[in-house]
Amino acid sequence: MRALLIIFFVLLLSGCGDVYCYLKSGEVGRALNKELRHKKSTQVEIAKLTKFTWDEFFLFGPHQSTSEVCKRLMLTAAECQSVFKIESVDEGDMLMVFRLKGRIVHTELHRRYFGDFTPAPKTPFTPQTAVFLVEGKGASNSAWLKLRPKT
Repeated sequence: MRALLIIFFVLLLSGCGDVYCYLKSGEVGRALNKELRHKKSTQVEIAKLTKFTWDEFFLFGPHQSTSEVCKRLMLTAAECQSVFKIESVDEGDMLMVFRLKGRIVHTELHRRYFGDFTPAPKTPFTPQTAVFLVEGKGASNSAWLKLRPKT
């Protein structure tokens, strides 16, 4: 019986992309997933999905190295090493960085499946400008929903 349970859980975790994505995502990514996939929102305001205060929101796309991220955030090597424990952002992820008065208050790897912001804008968003429109399915007819800044 125990062997059957172990096999069931291994198959559940390895075969179910939604479970994997949910477990790997952070709190903002999970809130974004809820808005897009469950509520089927056509517009998303990032400030309404966060439980912390921030004044800048940065997005870094797939394949961004930690050194590139730290350079854009103007972090010293020591600050960079203490904040980021990864070498680069994977293909299916984006890095979200939130700052308040120049200090990082939250970072998380965001699963693009929960909303694809690519190409990642070079300039940060404010709580007022971090509003995105949902543009349907992603490249190659995948289930990734494209998010574009509302102008």
